[in-house]
Amino acid sequence: MSPTDTIALETQADSVAHRLLRAHGMDAWASSPYLRFNFGIETPGGAQTIARHLWNRNTGEYRIEWSAGPDSAYVALVNVREQHDGRLAGTAYLNGTELTGTADENAREEAYGRFVNDTYWLLAPLKAFDPGVNRTYLPDSSTATHDVLQLTFNDVGRTPGDRYWLYVSTETGRLDRWAYRLEGMPEDASPRFYDWTQYQELPAPDGTVRLASRKEAVGTDQALLTNQLALPEAPPEGAFSAPEPMLGGK
Repeated sequence: MSPTDTIALETQADSVAHRLLRAHGMDAWASSPYLRFNFGIETPGGAQTIARHLWNRNTGEYRIEWSAGPDSAYVALVNVREQHDGRLAGTAYLNGTELTGTADENAREEAYGRFVNDTYWLLAPLKAFDPGVNRTYLPDSSTATHDVLQLTFNDVGRTPGDRYWLYVSTETGRLDRWAYRLEGMPEDASPRFYDWTQYQELPAPDGTVRLASRKEAVGTDQALLTNQLALPEAPPEGAFSAPEPMLGGK
C-alpha cells in the first residue's frame, strides 16, 4: 500500500490534509532517497543563499553548508536521526578544519536549527500527519477557493508553541498560502502571511513531488527561497565525508 492509503481519515481536517499530501506527491516523496535544496532570502537588493542542504533520507545522514562571513565556510556532517540537547550527532568543520569544544557544539546546534527551519519551509505540505501535529478545519475562514487548516503541536520540535494556518486550494489541493504566529511572538501579534509560488515538479521513483521554490511575504517586498531543488538518485562522491564545501549553486 502507498503511504497515503494507510492514513485513517477521521475528521474534515484529516480529509483536507490528506488531499494536500496527495497534491504534493507524498507517495512519490516516500520513494525519494535524497533531497537537495538551498534556503535563502530575496529582497530588493537581490537574492542571498543562507544554507545549502543535502539529505540521505534512508540513513539520516545530512550535509549542510553555510557561512558567517566572506571567510567562514561551515560544513556540518551530521545525522538528523540522532539529536541530543538541541544538537545533531556528527562533525562540524570551519574552512576545512574540524571544530572541537564549544565551537563544535555551536555549529551542530546551528545545523539542527537550520535543518528544522529550512526543511519545514520546503516540506510543510507533506508533514501535516507527522506525530504530534494537531489539525483543525476552520469553516469560518474557508472559502469557495480555499480550505483553511490550523496546525498546532504537542511537545514536539524546537518550538511546539508555534501555530500555522494552511490555505489549501479547493481546485488543486496544493498549499497556496500559509500564515503563522511563532512561539516567541506576542499572543495578540498579527500572523505573518506568505504566498507559496513557483511550484516545481520533481521526478521520483514512484511518481512526482511538487514543491514551491518561492514564498512571498504578503504586504512586503521580501521572499524566502527554497530553490535549487532536486531529488537525486545518488549523492556526489564524498557528500557525507568531505569537509570542504561542495554543494555550490546559487
